[in-house]
Amino acid sequence: MKETKISDIERINIVVLVIGSILAIVVMREFKYVFSFAVASAIMTLNFRFIKKIIEGGLLKPEGKKVELAIKLPIKFFILIALVAIVVIYGDIDVVFFLIGLSTVFISVVINQFSSLWNPALKRRQKNGA
Repeated sequence: MKETKISDIERINIVVLVIGSILAIVVMREFKYVFSFAVASAIMTLNFRFIKKIIEGGLLKPEGKKVELAIKLPIKFFILIALVAIVVIYGDIDVVFFLIGLSTVFISVVINQFSSLWNPALKRRQKNGA
């Protein structure tokens, strides 16, 4: 696996959100499916960004406090669960498209890792010094 920047995954995640929403509207031709995918994908994108900010503040900065990390991560998790529950209970969603939307961060990580295979071998050697 290659080392990657979190911003690369965020960028790919936004692209997956846009392309997935366009595909949902083109294929299904109903707003319910686009809404299900887009809301779930947006929730996961925001969740990923909040995790990034919490970890940067708690671990990477020298003045970061571990106690704040222990408090903020569970709070963020409960907010995520509450958002998903509210959308599932009160929203008119399609469960399959909602679950696909929830998996967009995973899809972005996989795409990011496979992108190293698409780089020419010469570029990989230059980056790795081999």
